[in-house]
Order: sequence, then structure tokens, then C-alpha cells
Amino acid sequence: MKTIRKICKILTIILSALIFASVFPLGVWVFLYAPDINSVRYYSDPANYVSFDGSVQSYLIGEDYIGINLRHAQSEFYNDFKIEGKNFDLAVKNGLPDVLQSDAVFTITTASAYLGDGWAYPVVALLYNGNEIISFEEGLQNYVEVQRNAENAAKLYISVWGSVVGTLAVFDICSIIGFLCLKDRKRIPQ
Repeated sequence: MKTIRKICKILTIILSALIFASVFPLGVWVFLYAPDINSVRYYSDPANYVSFDGSVQSYLIGEDYIGINLRHAQSEFYNDFKIEGKNFDLAVKNGLPDVLQSDAVFTITTASAYLGDGWAYPVVALLYNGNEIISFEEGLQNYVEVQRNAENAAKLYISVWGSVVGTLAVFDICSIIGFLCLKDRKRIPQ
């Protein structure tokens, strides 16, 4: 009987550790990416966007995004902006890498807040010297698609980890109940 109690104690400790190990990444992920869950509604509203001019301080062209640091007069915005998804493809097709240089002045349209990962405002429209590189209608539609994909991934991740955590919690509770129900019984000599 003492062996069974010892096994129950070990299982309880292991399952409790598994629950902690599952809750921790879920909590961190929800903390970092929970804004993605309501991003489509926010980014779909054209009233959440503003346009202004800015000059390029620096930029980075990655495989699937363009990061631009702009100097501008908008006090409610930081300086970091991004172009991603189909807007990246559109910007490259329309020659943005050829005109993107320090001190070049662009008119951008961006949302007045950023949600999710990246700490950069999304660029949904871009003009350079009167030439449209990304139109607002197409850029908005493309960026909402990016956010829809992020929102779906966030929901999937939360549901998968929620199921894992829930299952482990049930096993942990059952093992604790089983552990508490086991009592040292003394044998009555016959």
C-alpha cells in the first residue's frame, strides 16, 4: 500500500508540473498575442486610419515585409511602420525598393493603433511623389486579410492549449482525489 501511495504522490507531482508547463506557455502567448483576437474588427474600420507625410530615417527589406522608420510630425505615433502580406508584394511590384532611401518623403496611411506583435504601425496606403504605390482600398483589404490569418491562428492556438491544459487539469484533480482517498489501512490479523 505504501508503494501505491508513493506512486500516487509522484504522479500528482508530475501531473501538476505538466499543468504548470502547459499553462505557462498559454499564458505568455495570450499575453503577447491576445490583441490579435479582435484585430479584424478594428483594422476593417476605415475611420481608424490617418494619412500623413514622413521622411525615411532607415528601412529594412526582409523576405516578406518592409520595415520603415519615419520622421514625422504626428506626436501620437512612434516612428516604426511595416508593410507585410500582399501589401509587401504590391509595394515591391510597384517599385518601392527602387525609391526607398534615406530622407525620401512618403505619404502613408496607417492605423492609429497597432495590435498584436511587432510594435510597428501597418502601412495600408503609400504615395511617393504623387505616385500611388499602395492604394488605400486594396491595401486595407490586404491588411485585413493578414489580420484575419493572425486572428485565426490565435484562436487555434488558444483552443489547442486550452484543451491540453483542461485535460491535464482533470487528470491532476483525479489523481489528487485518488491520492486523498488512499489511506493506510492496518491489516487485522486473522
